[in-house]
Amino acid sequence: MFEFVLLDAFSMLSVTSAIEPLRVANRMAGYDCYAWTIVTEDGGPVRASNGLILASEGRIGEGPKPDYTFVCAGLSLVAQHQTRLTAFLNRRYSAGVTLGAISMGTIFLARAGLLKNTPCTIHWEGHPAFREEFPDITLSHAIFEIHQNIMTCAGGMSSFDLMMEIIARDHDKRLLHAVANQLQLDRIRSGGALQSSGTEHIPETAPKQMRNAIALLASSMEHPMSPAELASAVGSSRRSLERLFMKYTGMTPSKYSKIQRLERARDLLLHSNMPILEVAVATGFRSGSYFSFCFSDHFKVSPSSLRNAVTQGNLDARRD
Repeated sequence: MFEFVLLDAFSMLSVTSAIEPLRVANRMAGYDCYAWTIVTEDGGPVRASNGLILASEGRIGEGPKPDYTFVCAGLSLVAQHQTRLTAFLNRRYSAGVTLGAISMGTIFLARAGLLKNTPCTIHWEGHPAFREEFPDITLSHAIFEIHQNIMTCAGGMSSFDLMMEIIARDHDKRLLHAVANQLQLDRIRSGGALQSSGTEHIPETAPKQMRNAIALLASSMEHPMSPAELASAVGSSRRSLERLFMKYTGMTPSKYSKIQRLERARDLLLHSNMPILEVAVATGFRSGSYFSFCFSDHFKVSPSSLRNAVTQGNLDARRD
């Protein structure tokens, strides 16, 4: 039995991607090898980030003990009753239930104190805020992580991959392939697969020098490297590195770096309580006014307007 705890503004795709493989596995097996239930904090209906409202089958803690309990979160990182949710998750853990998190749900497992010695993953958009709140927890870029009785995944289609892994552990390869064929799936990803971070996807065929440069840019956002410093650090000339970036991203390294820093700033504004000026400094902008200008020019909304929209619960300003 799978228990899916849906929090306000959860990602509908992430949840349906988790449930559909289970449904199809039942059909292909010819019997109900899996069952699932949907619960919410108060037992009432819950609204997904796409605006659709889903009915709940009960309040957390009211139903029988499941085999798995998955916390499903998306755009909102505020529980209605954080203390009650934390107590519920700890009770499930103590009872031997395998705990899981989908997309931003990992944050709620961390707040419940259940990830202290457990590597985990979360949607790439939540990485900056997660590291700010939980600097001592090991966070990976994998699409999903399984460690003993804790499972976390990045959401989106990675929910599907995690459930396929569970099916693979429970049954033989024939059922797994039958599910994949039924859903027109041409590849089953393992937990070792990495998320694509940011809106700019870099092809796997990109040269190692460029990938190393991108990793350096990501690790030095607070103190951005100059084009010359970046080229030297990866053993390239500035001109050669610029040609690579233009070929694979259509941007210079400086432009690419700026967009990545703005995206991280946006993630921090959405998912953390850091003051706007601190967000600017953390992403390499030494002037609040310049940060506001660059942010507004790129996202067509000012940092303060975005933060106000989050505070007032206007989720339209956020990404799913």
